[in-house]
Amino acid sequence: MADIQDIFNQYLERAELALTDGKLKDAYTLCMKVLENDPENSRALELKRRIESTIENYNIHSVDEKLEALKPLWEKGEYDKIIKELTELYRYAPHYEKLESALAQAQAMYRGLYTNQESEKKTTYKSQLDQLFTEKKYIELIEAMQKNSRAAAQDTDVRNLHADYRRKIIQEKIQEKKSLFESEKYEDIVNFLYQLQEIDKNSELIIDLLRDYRKKLLDSQIDDKQEFILRASENAKTLYQVGKYEKAMQVAEEILHMDPKNVFANSIYKKAKSTFEDLLQNQTEDQIQKNMLTFTQDAQAKPGQLPDGFMKL
Repeated sequence: MADIQDIFNQYLERAELALTDGKLKDAYTLCMKVLENDPENSRALELKRRIESTIENYNIHSVDEKLEALKPLWEKGEYDKIIKELTELYRYAPHYEKLESALAQAQAMYRGLYTNQESEKKTTYKSQLDQLFTEKKYIELIEAMQKNSRAAAQDTDVRNLHADYRRKIIQEKIQEKKSLFESEKYEDIVNFLYQLQEIDKNSELIIDLLRDYRKKLLDSQIDDKQEFILRASENAKTLYQVGKYEKAMQVAEEILHMDPKNVFANSIYKKAKSTFEDLLQNQTEDQIQKNMLTFTQDAQAKPGQLPDGFMKL
């Protein structure tokens, strides 16, 4: 029976022949079978190193050929394709300095090209927005910015550009309504500002203006309410004094609708209502007495004659 060491030597001899014939994979497989059973086998270790060195040299030679073949891509500036090719080669020669240098150069050139392309895109885009703004095509300008909202979310320059144009549009629209802002039509101004917020809900200018004009609107509404109540109170008082109690009650109700706790309106309403009801009662009683008197007079003037509408058997 053959000694185990003799078997290992047979494997290694076959591996050396395979290496000589250029059958590197076969040589490596045979060598590793020996090392799996005898990890310290010096002959196998040396052979493994020689195989790996041969493979490395072979790969480097192949890489050099590939690098030469990539020259047309370098001349065309197709750095994305170069990076893809070099990344694939890196798997086979990860520590080859020439390959690492070429990959780093391609990546740097691609970044520069990408930066230039992006810069040109931004310049073109800004020119487009400039033209729309100059022509006062604000709706189209806003639509263009909305289409590029994703770019704005990812790029600070585009985001700042959009913010600048939104601010310009708002300022222009406010300037167009200069006469409105110089008037006291506070409700119209506030509604207009709410419309402008659709352009930029975070606009500090609009937020400040809304705060100011909402206060002015509230103050004016309070003034209008107080003026109405004052005039209506005088009117109710006058109507009561001239005996128009039902009208006085109606005016008092209008005041109470705006100010339910108004003392004067409550008082004049109760007084007018009481007086009006007394007046109606008196008028009713007077009418009844008049009707009775008329009936009696008719009966005395025509004894035995029934009034119209009556029968007697």
